[in-house]
Amino acid sequence: MRNPDVSVRSRGVMEKCTYCVQRINERRIDTETQSVRESKDIRIGDELQTACQQSCPADAIVFGNINDPNSNVSKWKAQARNYSLLGELNTRPRTTYLAEVRNPNPELES
Repeated sequence: MRNPDVSVRSRGVMEKCTYCVQRINERRIDTETQSVRESKDIRIGDELQTACQQSCPADAIVFGNINDPNSNVSKWKAQARNYSLLGELNTRPRTTYLAEVRNPNPELES
């Protein structure tokens, strides 16, 4: 309601996450208006954070460019614990999760 960049629906209507596209577009416009000789890419996740990522105290939400091999999100997606909901149906969702580490040391089981 107080953020003019985000559309507000009537009560009881659920909105899907847009991954803060308004923040990304604002940063793109800012970098384009800077001088051309300073041409640099937007480092999403390092310089730019989504609202949920910014407000999460545990840093449990990671957002970024998976095509950049040096980004945090691509390193997390490369782990064996990474999974997506209904990934076996080839739905290719944008949001993936990390499985919980239950007991990595077999000597601690007993």
